[in-house]
Amino acid sequence: MTTARKYLNILKEREPQRWKEPLTESALTEQDLSVIEEGLGYKLPVPYREFLLSYQMPEDLTVLVSFCGDSYANSWEDTFSREENDYVPLMEDKIGPTVEFEWHNIKGSSGHEFLENLKKEQSTPDGCPCFLEAGFIQLGNVYGYLTYLDLVNGGIVTIHEEGVYDMVIADGVDGSDKQEVRNYMEQQRLYICKDFNDFLRFACTGDYLDENEAKFPTQEELERDYCY
Repeated sequence: MTTARKYLNILKEREPQRWKEPLTESALTEQDLSVIEEGLGYKLPVPYREFLLSYQMPEDLTVLVSFCGDSYANSWEDTFSREENDYVPLMEDKIGPTVEFEWHNIKGSSGHEFLENLKKEQSTPDGCPCFLEAGFIQLGNVYGYLTYLDLVNGGIVTIHEEGVYDMVIADGVDGSDKQEVRNYMEQQRLYICKDFNDFLRFACTGDYLDENEAKFPTQEELERDYCY
């Protein structure tokens, strides 16, 4: 069983109410992935390839994710409560917030259909940063932070919606120049996961993610370093 299948099975068991249909096998093949790579001009990272070959994912899925550290964890005052089914104030002695991640997946039963939908959804208007052309596939949104898979280094990077505006207006990045966009994202943004398997652990298990260190602290580390 691949890591992708393992984590998606965990998510299905953990959040059955968030899935409208049972897990079904992906229709994509290795040949389809080659079509996608050719159309994008980038190789797909191995963990993302395994994910695309695993199951057919819902197009939009909201999952609960948990943060610790001194970036997101310090900036968000509320946390999602399962008991209240709503956000409540985050108590000072809590490790960090749990929030909703809006996870978006590209639909497609073939490489050509997947590629067409991806380009249709994620190609940007004139004047906006060309993230897809620069090698960034958007995975979703958490509290206004856009989350991308970097096809070049395989990591997961975030940028706030306001940061996209600042990139072009305040920092003078040419949004139509994929190299300028790539350089900016690599140098200025926060890589919260080292690869797509770590993203799946983050999205599927509820384990706390230290977004500054791009790691999952052990229970001992959480109790020692993150409880205040």
